[in-house]
Order: sequence, then structure tokens, then C-alpha cells
Amino acid sequence: MNSKSYEAIFEDCLSSILHTVENAKVSDQPFPHFLFENLFPVSVYERMISTFPPLDNYSELGKYAGTAGQTRFRCALTKDGLTGMTDEEQHFWRAVRDAIGHPTVKSAVFKQLADGLAYRYSIPKGDVEEIEAYPKSEIYHERSGYSIKPHPDTRKKVVTMQIALPQDHSQSDLGTEFYRMSPKGLLSKPYGFTTAMTAPFVPNSGFAFVVLNTPMKRSWHGRSELSEGSGERNSLLHLYYGDVENADLEVYEKFYHETSNLKAAA
Repeated sequence: MNSKSYEAIFEDCLSSILHTVENAKVSDQPFPHFLFENLFPVSVYERMISTFPPLDNYSELGKYAGTAGQTRFRCALTKDGLTGMTDEEQHFWRAVRDAIGHPTVKSAVFKQLADGLAYRYSIPKGDVEEIEAYPKSEIYHERSGYSIKPHPDTRKKVVTMQIALPQDHSQSDLGTEFYRMSPKGLLSKPYGFTTAMTAPFVPNSGFAFVVLNTPMKRSWHGRSELSEGSGERNSLLHLYYGDVENADLEVYEKFYHETSNLKAAA
């Protein structure tokens, strides 16, 4: 695949992502977020789910790491993460990564989440696009038995965005759950919480939310255990970090290095 092909994929993805984000449905309940559908062009999405990086490139996550019971793996879309793929496949994934990691997408996402970001940083809504934040995109692969308790995410993260990558609609009920703290939830898991909503886990769809971790507001989310027979749950986790060290340095050097004079993250 030559540079022209890379540029064509990049431009198609960037245009599709911006259109989708700018027209997404925004809500402040149970915390500031928006849902979206059809993020990538259909042809790009079909190629994404047919050319995942080799599983050997994934690192293990969670309490079962290093054991036969391991249920969660992740792979960064970097030079190391794409090792072993053909040149054509690597160019393809870099185009996808660069499109979603582009500063114009960051601005569109932050503009949609302006209310939540203004609250977190105590700034006017008109200034949220200037918040210093840098992206990192990783493919997550989860198996039956995986679960994660309600948590708000670390404050190192500014915005969490997840795109579902299933083959079809058969896993629609496996999405991330958004919670509210409630005494009504004391008798069943997750104890102390009620599920406010479950993001649909359908092809090319997802969500983005402001990471809130304060005494007054927290972005509680998690996932009930994936039951036997759930199959593999694949997704693209796209995060914005308040510091460069946790971000994708390849994307930072390409798009953000010369413009990193923005408002420091709180």
C-alpha cells in the first residue's frame, strides 16, 4: 500500500469520524457522555474486523494475567503493536489511528463534551477545546469470564472513548454499563449501584465520556461478567490523557508536538 492509499484511508476516516461525532447524541445522565453509530466508513470497518493484529502482540491485563484464566488483552496501534503484519495492513491501521487521533477529532469530541469538561476544569465551555490532552488508541480483546467493577477511571484520563468491533449484532448486550450509586443496589451485583444504561455493543458504534472522579461527581462504569459462550469481545479504546507520557508518542510527534502550548490539564 503506497502513501496515496494511506492518505485516502486517512481522509475518508477523518471525514466520517468528524461527521459522526459532530452529530452524536449528548447526555449528562448519569454523567456527561455521547453515543454514536457508524463511526468509520463501512469498507474501513469491514477491514478493521478482518485484520486485527496477531494475538502475540497483545499484552495481558487484569487479575488473571500470566495464568490460563486470563480474560483481557490489549494491543497499541504503534510500530511494536503492528509487528508481524504486512506493510499494507500496517499502513491501514496507522491511517485509522492517525485519523481518530487527529487534533480536529479531539476538538470535536471536547466540544461535544463541553459541559462536563468545563465542570471538571472550572473553565468556560468555550475554552474546553484548548485543554491539553493527547490520544492513545488500543485494541482490547476480552473473553468469557471477563468483568470489571464500577470505577470512574483515573484522573490521568480526560476523556474515555470506546468503539465496539463485533462481527455482527449478536453481542449487542455486551456493552459497557454506566452506573449510579444507589442503596437500591445493595442486594445484587454490582453492590451499591444500579445500572443506568448499557451502551449497545453493535458494529461500528460506541460512546465517549468525560472522566469525572471528584467527591461530588464520578463517571461510574464497568462491565458485568461475560458469560460462557459470549465469544470474543473486541473494541477500540481511544483515550485522551492529560500528559504526553501516557499517550501514543507516535501520534504526539506527528500531530501535537509543535502545538503543545495548550492549557495544562488539571
